[in-house]
Amino acid sequence: MYPKILSALRTHTFRQSIITVTSTFLAAGLGAVFYLLLARLIGAHEYGLFSISITIVTLLVTVADVGMGQGIIRFVAQNKNDTGYFPYANLAFRTKLVISASLWSILWVFAKPLAHLIRQPEVAHLLPLVGFGVFSQLLISFNSALFQALEKFFLWGGLQVGANLFRLVFLGLLVMFTPLSAYWGIILFSLAAFSGFLVSWIWVDKRILVSQIQAHQSREFWHFNKWTAAFVITSSIVSRADTLLTARFLTLSQTGVYALAATMVAFLPQLSGAIGAVTAPKFAGFSKNTDSQVYLRKATLFSIGTSVLVAAVMIPVAMFVVRFTGRDFTGAITPFLVLLGSLSIFTFLNPVRDSILYFYHRPHFFFWVSLVQGLVLLVSGLILIPAWGVLGTATSVLISHFVLAVLCVCYYFKISR
Repeated sequence: MYPKILSALRTHTFRQSIITVTSTFLAAGLGAVFYLLLARLIGAHEYGLFSISITIVTLLVTVADVGMGQGIIRFVAQNKNDTGYFPYANLAFRTKLVISASLWSILWVFAKPLAHLIRQPEVAHLLPLVGFGVFSQLLISFNSALFQALEKFFLWGGLQVGANLFRLVFLGLLVMFTPLSAYWGIILFSLAAFSGFLVSWIWVDKRILVSQIQAHQSREFWHFNKWTAAFVITSSIVSRADTLLTARFLTLSQTGVYALAATMVAFLPQLSGAIGAVTAPKFAGFSKNTDSQVYLRKATLFSIGTSVLVAAVMIPVAMFVVRFTGRDFTGAITPFLVLLGSLSIFTFLNPVRDSILYFYHRPHFFFWVSLVQGLVLLVSGLILIPAWGVLGTATSVLISHFVLAVLCVCYYFKISR
């Protein structure tokens, strides 16, 4: 076992992962400070409104991205040694720009009917700002995916850290001049992402914007993206369904408590993204099954070790956070522990998922497995949330991730043979 660990530590992947994990740790720390200060300053009710709004932002961004992030990683990584990736990047950027501007307009014009549709009329005045959040997040995600595909991990990490630092600085400035609310929280969230996009554009090759997009390149890009978009949209809906179900059955204050628990455990999905930032372009570049399998073993060992260590550190930190945020949030610790176990399972299998998607090119699998996971989450949530409250939400998430893990492992063994 020791030689395997030593071999994993000597790999290029490990060195790159140190960059991505460190930057993710810094970004998550800055983000956590922002969310916890905001929760303390605005209280559980307003924080519930804020969490619902950010959930809508995240859901719409993932749906509107239609798999372009994964498409950028695949096609840019395959053509990164020359200018052959320019048309793919140009196509993705132009599409993101049109979709994000359209969604912002829709949320601005139809704010009231949309708020009544989700049975949260208090969200109506926030939806125009949610539109700005969608616009900003779609643009910054383009630069992030591009840096990842080009394996410019210092830029990728700097973008994550910089955007979160902007947000925290803006919060410090704003709190000196006006009482905070969910309204201002969304403004800070969106403005930080937009600022990060503008600054990071300095390091993007501007020739992307004038490159010619050939018909065959467009067909290749969207052929890959059609299934990728389907599973990303489905998995995004599933990943946000816990908050939406909580808001449907429980009060805004209880939704705020659950949102804090989810915020405290959010570093694990970010850690998964940091590891995936390195492994995804690697799997996309392999041509031999043996190379992919050797790399998978090393990446999985690193992923498990890192996530276990991080999860152990997060428990005492979460206890401090609950005490810091005040009496309104004392019920957050138990759902946090359940979510911690759930997302640890998710992080363990990040290299397996990347192998299936980027080496074996099976995005359709994730569409169907996300549907199964969503069905499991919905059924268990409908049963457990009314009975157990926020603990029921967390338990539903745990059950759904266990099902996802079993299906991914079984399918990998099937196709790898």
